[in-house]
Amino acid sequence: MPTGIFNLKQQIQEIAQGAWSGQKTPAVEYLVVAGGGGGGGSFSNQDTPGGGGAGGLLQGVTLVTPGSPITVTVGSGGAGANGAGNGGNGCNSIFGNIKAIGGGGGGGYGNGSSTYLLGQPGGSGGGGGGYNSGNGVAGQGVAGQGNIGGYGGSISYGGNGGGGAGTSGLSGTSASTPIGGNGGAGIASAISGTITAYAGGGGGGVNNVSVSAGVGGSGGAGGGGGSPSGSSGNGSNGTANTGGGGGASSFSSSSYVAGGSGGSGVVIISYPDIYSAPSALTGTYTASTSGSGSFYNAGAGALGFSGTTPYNLSGNFTIEGWYNLANFSNAAAGGNPGLIGYGTGNWVLVIPGGAYYFYAGGSVIASSSAVASANTWTHFAVVRSGSTVTIYHNGSSVGTGTSSATFSIGSNGLTVGANGNSGIGSITGYMSNVRIVNGTAVYTSNFTPLTSPLTAITNTSLLVSAVSGAYTADSSSYGTPANSNTLGISWNQLSPFATGLGYKNRVYTWTGSGTVTF
Repeated sequence: MPTGIFNLKQQIQEIAQGAWSGQKTPAVEYLVVAGGGGGGGSFSNQDTPGGGGAGGLLQGVTLVTPGSPITVTVGSGGAGANGAGNGGNGCNSIFGNIKAIGGGGGGGYGNGSSTYLLGQPGGSGGGGGGYNSGNGVAGQGVAGQGNIGGYGGSISYGGNGGGGAGTSGLSGTSASTPIGGNGGAGIASAISGTITAYAGGGGGGVNNVSVSAGVGGSGGAGGGGGSPSGSSGNGSNGTANTGGGGGASSFSSSSYVAGGSGGSGVVIISYPDIYSAPSALTGTYTASTSGSGSFYNAGAGALGFSGTTPYNLSGNFTIEGWYNLANFSNAAAGGNPGLIGYGTGNWVLVIPGGAYYFYAGGSVIASSSAVASANTWTHFAVVRSGSTVTIYHNGSSVGTGTSSATFSIGSNGLTVGANGNSGIGSITGYMSNVRIVNGTAVYTSNFTPLTSPLTAITNTSLLVSAVSGAYTADSSSYGTPANSNTLGISWNQLSPFATGLGYKNRVYTWTGSGTVTF
């Protein structure tokens, strides 16, 4: 691009013309997770070891300098204690000057000594070991990276959970059936294109001597659980490349029992694909893409969501999304192609011949003439405001009707990309960013559709953003999983939004140390 000062319109024109296709990226989004701490171990009948703390977690956006190599370090998990001590701390993970601190090891091997009851400090702290004199101490976490481990005071038989990036570790209990404390919760991130939880704490162990069989604590997401009940047992390992803490061991006989090892860390970066790929990459890494693409239906499938409550429409509502269809017929299946809903007798929006028909209870509530064009991205919306139901095509009203009735989806649940009825009326083409807002009329007059992905605003009951790696995921607060009706549905990079501009990203994930140069 020529040098000088350019206004926003000129910059957008340059992007559209591809003039920036070789420019280096000035900033990247990052997720840096350190290795988790190892779980505490057991040796004597006075041991109630704690779970390992999760590795520190840092996320945000940072500037980079083109042409200068950036160091990437992926921290390993700490070793679980083999009976004779605390769990080991995890190792740090680094991206340039961003350093996540390894998780603290869990306390263990009490045997009357306070030396080995200490949960170790780290990105998240290890759970304190328990002992009936109350000498255990919870490991501290690093502010902004993780949380303190669990410790509830004098506990004879239930160990404590390691801290997680999301919450602190929980204390164990000292009942007739002891229970180890759960590890602290991790934090979920979609930076990779798949929603994944990182940095959960390890679960606490139990001491089963002279009491009923206890239960080891559960690990936070990515963290290992404490040993199961009934006998001596090793703690579970934290999940690799999540930074989860290791679970503590459980004891019921005079032998060494080991805590689980902490999970290794991970470094992930992501940035818009209007910028070029790195000029150099080393280490153990994978390259992928994420962002708002679309799901493709070849004419025989559907994206299905079970349930009725989020989709039974009473009062105001908005149904909207984008489609790009090869045609507006489905002769092979013998039904009208449907965008969303479920069949006759329920509510459904179909688009035979390029005309919209919104049915509810077997009756046409609103319809349009043939207005849709094939092979082009088009925004649709059906909105009820008061008792008026309006169909919008690319933001313009093309049909209205009147009804105050509740529109039921029926017991079969919701389909997207078909009119329901076992795939009859499936579309042939692409859909993206399909949203139901049950309780709000988002549009009450003609509008200009957004040029960026939709978000889960108040009252959103379905949001299918079609991001790579999670293209069938519902990003609303309901989080309804797609069901088996997804047969025949696949992800595609085609999108209704401009390539780049933050909506399609280059993603690089390191599971082993290396470097990157932009």
